[in-house]
Amino acid sequence: MTKLPELVNTSKNRNIISILLFLIPFSVYIFGFRYMGSGDTVASELLAVTLIREGNFDFNEFFTEGEEMSYSFTFSGDRIVNLYSVPTGMMNVPVFFAADLMGIDIEKELLPLNKVSMSLLAALSTVLMFHILLKRRFSIDLSALMAVVFASGTLVWSVTARGTWQHGPSILFLCAGMLLFFSENRKAFAWAGFFFALMCVNRPVNGLIVLPVYAFTLFHRRKDFLPLVLTSLIPLAFLAWYSLEYWGSLLSLGQGQGGKFTADPWLGIPGLLLSPARGLLVFSPVFIFSILYMVKDVFSKGGNILYRYLSAGFFLTLIIYTVWERWYGGYCFGYRYLSEYIPIMVLFLAEGWSRYVKPKVWTRVLFGILFLLSVYFNFLGAFFYPSGFNSTPNNIDYNAGRLWTIEDTELLRLNSMFIEKLSNIF
Repeated sequence: MTKLPELVNTSKNRNIISILLFLIPFSVYIFGFRYMGSGDTVASELLAVTLIREGNFDFNEFFTEGEEMSYSFTFSGDRIVNLYSVPTGMMNVPVFFAADLMGIDIEKELLPLNKVSMSLLAALSTVLMFHILLKRRFSIDLSALMAVVFASGTLVWSVTARGTWQHGPSILFLCAGMLLFFSENRKAFAWAGFFFALMCVNRPVNGLIVLPVYAFTLFHRRKDFLPLVLTSLIPLAFLAWYSLEYWGSLLSLGQGQGGKFTADPWLGIPGLLLSPARGLLVFSPVFIFSILYMVKDVFSKGGNILYRYLSAGFFLTLIIYTVWERWYGGYCFGYRYLSEYIPIMVLFLAEGWSRYVKPKVWTRVLFGILFLLSVYFNFLGAFFYPSGFNSTPNNIDYNAGRLWTIEDTELLRLNSMFIEKLSNIF
């Protein structure tokens, strides 16, 4: 069999692929304007409206006294504010501002505009992922393939492009930070701290992912540590102002939610990795190669030092969520709590390619099968979720054992819905 020629890594080819990696995923994400948030996202969906109209972060103008509110709104003093952090909602401002200039009723078209904004962020993250891999000196072909995995075989498609969750902007911030962090330009490297800190302001638990990166810089690139920290202070200054102004305390970290560390990690750890209803390796089985690389190569003698720190971030994130009272993320699709780690999983997949995928025909075939399954499962999530699994026959919040059932799963239900739709068409 004649081997297909490899693309040459030229500026023209990089630009063409970048454009395609933005336009094609965005077109797929936006198709049908199918939006799916939750009670968690309601305040973030509305935040851009109040920022544009009122220039502030409270929602008092939308509610009359005694009116029932979604749980994502809460009182802080006499203000109605977002229970969760605000950078996610702030990321909608450019789209909402443009729509407002065009005369669109931004409150009436609230959810479609949220859909456009989150789809744009997901498509932009895909382009950044492509350039991250190029920075790591992977071939242009492999970098493009891994970017496609990122865009279509993960929760980037099925969750972050479909709703105003904190995970989508967090992934974008991480990708931007990683791209700068891998730069050989020291000034560019320093600005990685801005995006890493922004990721943490957006979702404080993300500190478990990025703090090991700061530790790596301190111990292995000490001269670059202070510049990295200085750019981090910009988002942190905003967090301090917002926390004091709207919550009255720096300790609030810009949000009002709380929780309990009451779950059993011996259930949560396998649950987040292998549960039929939430497992990372179930909804994106192609990441089996990423885990293999992490376990066999990263911590072996001569393994990449930076990747050891990145892996430590994964294990810390896994542990903290598995002792959280709802380790499975409540009503959601797939491994939502681990979605911020998708860019690093894709990086590890690329790193493991030459050793675990490329050498043999059967491993390439296996990769192809797992990749197609990953795409199919996230296609089901993007176009058919919810199936009612989370609430029927009973509420998973009170019957978490259902997350381990094999005969009745979210994916099986969604697959049946898809087949039924096909039968009605043909």
